[in-house]
Amino acid sequence: MKTNKQIQQIVLSALGIAIVFVATISIRIPNAMQGYVNMGDGFILLFASILNPGLSFLVGGLGSGLADVTGGYGYYFIFTLIIKGLEGFIVAYLLQKNDRPMYRILWYLIGSMIMIGGYFLADSIINQSVWLGLASVWGNLFQAAMGFLVAIVGYPLLSKLHMVSSEKATH
Repeated sequence: MKTNKQIQQIVLSALGIAIVFVATISIRIPNAMQGYVNMGDGFILLFASILNPGLSFLVGGLGSGLADVTGGYGYYFIFTLIIKGLEGFIVAYLLQKNDRPMYRILWYLIGSMIMIGGYFLADSIINQSVWLGLASVWGNLFQAAMGFLVAIVGYPLLSKLHMVSSEKATH
């Protein structure tokens, strides 16, 4: 039988996947490359703040990857699954080690850099050109900045709603 904490984590993970999907698919600003700038990263960072690393990987990877498939960017699915999944996983892992506010800012920045670097590599591979990969960096920097702001503003609000627990589930 599942405990209440495990059920809460499952529900929050499903909610996270859905919110990341909607935030990614609903506000899309085409960038210079074949992709688009979206608001999903902020919610990946937020859910990484309240879920364990494995569940954060699923929220980031599946929420964003399914938005790519639905939005006509299916050829990015595997890249997005890995990049956004790692973004969520690593931020959640680092937050488990130290979640003081100054470190939280640093961990969010590291997560954002994972996304920017990951899409530089993905765009370089997809377009078979490092130069075209570099062209995508500006849009991803903007996306990372927007996501960072969503997370920085959103986390204190989640804390006040008592959605943030001092312990993240380990399952």
